Amino acid sequence: MKKNHLIVLLATVLIVGCGPGEPDSFRITGKLENGAGLTVYLDQLTTNSIKLFGSAIADTEGNFTLEGQITEVGFYKVRLGDNNFVNIVIHPEDNLEITGDANYLYGTYTVKGSEDAIALYELNEYLRLFGLKEDSLRQAATSFGGVQVDPGRRLQLQSAYNSMLQEKLTFLRSFIDNNTSSISALAAVETLDPKTDSEYFIKLDKELYVLYPNSIYVKNLHLRAVQMAKLAIGAEAPQILLANPEGEVVALSSLRGKTVLIDFWASWCKPCRLENPHVVKLYKEYRDRGFEVYGVSLDKNKQAWVNAIQQDGLEWIHVSDLQFWNSTAAKLYDVSSIPQTYLIDADGRIIAKNLRAAELGKKLKEIFG
Repeated sequence: MKKNHLIVLLATVLIVGCGPGEPDSFRITGKLENGAGLTVYLDQLTTNSIKLFGSAIADTEGNFTLEGQITEVGFYKVRLGDNNFVNIVIHPEDNLEITGDANYLYGTYTVKGSEDAIALYELNEYLRLFGLKEDSLRQAATSFGGVQVDPGRRLQLQSAYNSMLQEKLTFLRSFIDNNTSSISALAAVETLDPKTDSEYFIKLDKELYVLYPNSIYVKNLHLRAVQMAKLAIGAEAPQILLANPEGEVVALSSLRGKTVLIDFWASWCKPCRLENPHVVKLYKEYRDRGFEVYGVSLDKNKQAWVNAIQQDGLEWIHVSDLQFWNSTAAKLYDVSSIPQTYLIDADGRIIAKNLRAAELGKKLKEIFG
């Protein structure tokens, strides 16, 4: 289950700020098919809003020019209407050329003039085509000619969709690998799951923080990457000091010498409760060989927490501050959904994350033989 919070997707708003330095002029020239007489707007995508930066009216042949001065590379939106726009990267001193059909700018535009602008175009185009395929599969899975799709066909479509998701993930990772020095890679990394792809956030931060130290968004990425590094594979698991149901504080560090599964869960979390029987089975199999579970509950009602422990037969260590999503341990471990797990070795270092039943069993077998 996921924590309820506002998620601002980078595909909608990209955040880059201005730093010290003298402003430089940029210029965007363009030609729009079916664009005669239209107003072309340029919006700056800031930390918490979209601000109008400038505008121009296309001539009778659809030609337009947008100019301005900036001190730092940023993300901007070339817009013809609320739902007819493209996001672009602009550097100081850039001279960009944009073409496209005014009736569908996002699906027809091209851009020239800088490597970053072209890279972002390639990413946008891939995501656009992916979205079209995704919509097509979704419609096919719902119905065909008014007749509900049979279960076998639905499984085929689901398999095809899963393959598409994997291909998308491969593309995004490759895009970041090939563009670690490009600000455009921010748009790609923000579509990844930081729980499973933290290495890409960290990798991108190492390059961009040196190149663009004054960018507000790069600074934000840096803060996130620093936190991720604390929870990266090989890092020492942060200390947790919470009380068990009897009120006794049990330190995570007191379990050094054992392989420990830190299990973030709650009595109200159905996926957690469904996962519990599998962990119980593995715990019984490996507890005498040095395996321990350190359950951190995100409950807020003590009795519900205790009842769930008893009902599910969870015989391992349990702690909580009963602060729901405000749990100090959950914040420390960047927990935004549960169940979430970290597996740490006898030295207290993180060796795996978010292992479910089959993966956890495989890892424990690898450790204990």
